[in-house]
Parts: sequence; structure tokens; C-alpha cells
Amino acid sequence: MQESHEVSPQPTEGAKVAIVACAGMDKALGSVARACAFTIVERSRPEETVLICIAPLVAEVKPYSELIKKHPVIIIDGCAERCATKIAAKIGAKIKGRVLVPQSAQKYNLKPKKASDIGPEGEMLAEKIAEEIAVQIDRLLGK
Repeated sequence: MQESHEVSPQPTEGAKVAIVACAGMDKALGSVARACAFTIVERSRPEETVLICIAPLVAEVKPYSELIKKHPVIIIDGCAERCATKIAAKIGAKIKGRVLVPQSAQKYNLKPKKASDIGPEGEMLAEKIAEEIAVQIDRLLGK
């Protein structure tokens, strides 16, 4: 079941939503999570989002650790382990939404090929998840 946390929108000047995606390099669904994150921050909502890299979060490198405390966060987890959620929560992220890619794959009946090449179905899955997240972003920012 995909999780979404309702938030009362309180837009502020320059408000952004932080996107934290799975870094499962050896998993096709982790690659879909990353593709989805790039779709959001580069094409769908570039002005409204900031991409947060998992590796610096683990090391608690500033400004990443500060950004997830400052901005509302949407997590894109690539598997049931929910590493991205666990890492962000440990550092004090204000998690306002989460997507579990395996549930979305099942929902849309789309299966990515492999980690190094998600293929057309994986790309379509990333796009569909990005569309859902864009709606969450707009809601969080009061648009």
C-alpha cells in the first residue's frame, strides 16, 4: 500500500520539496526509483524540488542533512527494505510522502528489465510514479 501523509499546505517564498530516492544499484526497481526522481527534479517540477543523494545522507554531509530537515520530503523506496525511508528518518527528515516502487509496479502491471537497463516498461513506470508524486508536491506546496 502506498503511503501518503496529508499536510496542510503552507507555501512560502522559495518553498521546495526534497526528493530522496532509493540507491539500489543492483535492483531494477531501485533504478526505476532513481529514474523517477530525475524525471521529477529535471522535467516535472524542477523549480519546486531538490534532489537529495542517499550516500551523503548516510555520512550526514551538509547541506544534504540540513535540507531534509528544512524541506518536506517525499521518499521513493525501491524495495520492501525501505532503506531510503530508514536513512532519511534516522537523520530527522520531515517525511510527508512515500512511494514503494514494487507496489506501483504491481498497480500498473509494469516490469522493468534489469538494473542497468530498465527498458520501456521501467521507463513508463518511472513516469507514472513521477506523475503521482507531482500531485503530492503540488499539494504540499499549496498549488
